[in-house]
Amino acid sequence: MILKLILTFLKIGFFAFGGGWAVVGILKYEMIEKGILSAEEFSQAISIAQMTPGPVAINLATYTGYRYYGFTGALLNTIAFLLAPIVIIAVIFYLSGRIKINKNKWSSSLMGVTTVMVLVTVYSLISPNIKDLWTLLIASFTFFCINKLKIHPLILIFACGLIGSFVYGVL
Repeated sequence: MILKLILTFLKIGFFAFGGGWAVVGILKYEMIEKGILSAEEFSQAISIAQMTPGPVAINLATYTGYRYYGFTGALLNTIAFLLAPIVIIAVIFYLSGRIKINKNKWSSSLMGVTTVMVLVTVYSLISPNIKDLWTLLIASFTFFCINKLKIHPLILIFACGLIGSFVYGVL
């Protein structure tokens, strides 16, 4: 199983264009379809990865490796995920002096693909988690506060966690 996990994150590393949320859709597909994590475990892992410092994809690789194989799994998964970008950057650096590429056109073409990947990821994460009106209201309130009022996300995480605790009777 550890080899399957390492190869999965190595493969994801090769297709992790756009970083962050653009990669979460690929991660979700690979983790859930291969039975590494359930849909609920994946949502929880993404939440933990989002709240911890560092990129979401690397945090998820580390978390998943640690969950199954402790420190060794976390280290191997993280290295596997980072190996592909390191190789790609080394090849691009080597070829950059030999091939002329219009960087603006290259960047524009990747930006379109990245935007679609982020939108698909957002939809796939939101749709199974909006289960009732309160969840929709809390999510809408958070979106409004971040985008219009520029409230720090950390404050909103604690505020919405408190609101959710009262609404769902945890407190």
